[in-house]
Amino acid sequence: MEPGENIHEGLLREVREELGDSLVIEAVQPWTFRDDIRIKTYPDGSTEQIYMIYLIFDCRAANRDVNINDEFESYAWVKPDELENYDLNDATRTTLQAKGLIRS
Repeated sequence: MEPGENIHEGLLREVREELGDSLVIEAVQPWTFRDDIRIKTYPDGSTEQIYMIYLIFDCRAANRDVNINDEFESYAWVKPDELENYDLNDATRTTLQAKGLIRS
């Protein structure tokens, strides 16, 4: 979050930064939160232990006009029963399991 933003504003800003200005989010509903401790590895090989807090929302988009930023290589629209076929990071896998979208 940026100074002066509330959680809703921060979420919408992050969506715009990651997925572009054309995607219209029409509904946002807080779902859950969780936390954990992770080891972050930097490009130079150094590492740092970080405490992460995940604020997780259910969002509904009015369209599918996505323009990914430079942080992404690609994206795909995936049916829930196909999610397990993807190489998901631990945080994403944990979230999708808790939501019942993939098996444990």
